[in-house]
Amino acid sequence: MHPTTDLQPVVWIHGLTGSVNFWEAAMYPEIKNQRSWHSISLPLHHPSTYSGKPNLAAIDENILAEIIQHAVDDLVPEGKFHLVGYSVGGFAAMNYAAKFPDRVASIISVGGFMTGRAKGIEGALQFFAKGTFFRKGIFHASYWMMQRHRAFFKLATLAYAHSWRSLLDYPQLDPTIRNIFPDVKQHEIAGQRAWFRYLLNMNLLDEICQIQHPVLVIAGDRDPVIPFRHQQRYANLLPNSQLVVLPDVGHVAFGEADEEFRTAVLNWLAAFDA
Repeated sequence: MHPTTDLQPVVWIHGLTGSVNFWEAAMYPEIKNQRSWHSISLPLHHPSTYSGKPNLAAIDENILAEIIQHAVDDLVPEGKFHLVGYSVGGFAAMNYAAKFPDRVASIISVGGFMTGRAKGIEGALQFFAKGTFFRKGIFHASYWMMQRHRAFFKLATLAYAHSWRSLLDYPQLDPTIRNIFPDVKQHEIAGQRAWFRYLLNMNLLDEICQIQHPVLVIAGDRDPVIPFRHQQRYANLLPNSQLVVLPDVGHVAFGEADEEFRTAVLNWLAAFDA
């Protein structure tokens, strides 16, 4: 926290299966040492709490925006702030801005989307999450296995990359996994299944014109989870956006092309500080 700084705070939202501790290990010194920054948890992700049995009724666009609004009011009680979201966090950031626009200075969507039908490993989990008892069992077993050991979770993470060798070379990969894996182990599988099912219903295209804020869309052109064409399309539809395309990069842009990603984020924040 740097309460005397004139720079606007940054609020970060992690992606699916991550946790509120996702950003800590890799936070850039220019942000950590020069401005306030905060991390918000997606609902149904430990250590966030939920009273009741997780199901589809626990998540919708309005509930998601209201949860973020309550967290923001506590963390940044006044003034404007930048909002950064990764994957589902990117959707959550743009969804929040569409419904609570007044205090958002700008948005950075990293591998984000307007509709949540995914491909690759996430698409497979969506398929099993929505199915019958047999498919539900496969989802449960797959997620349970990923929670058993950091090595299994790391292998799943690599499946989100196109350039997995670059991701393995990313110096903050293992520290980030060490930070979040204790939370991942405690994610309730029923809650994660609800999220994967809800992804299929996500659609913000009908509100895209309400997002008048500056939006930086960072997309890998070889994203195996959220098709690049979709990210390119919604960037073109947004009234005030800039698209940064990272060649030969998948869904983990900050790890596969860390220097290019860092430059894009820091330059954007500097440009849109009021």
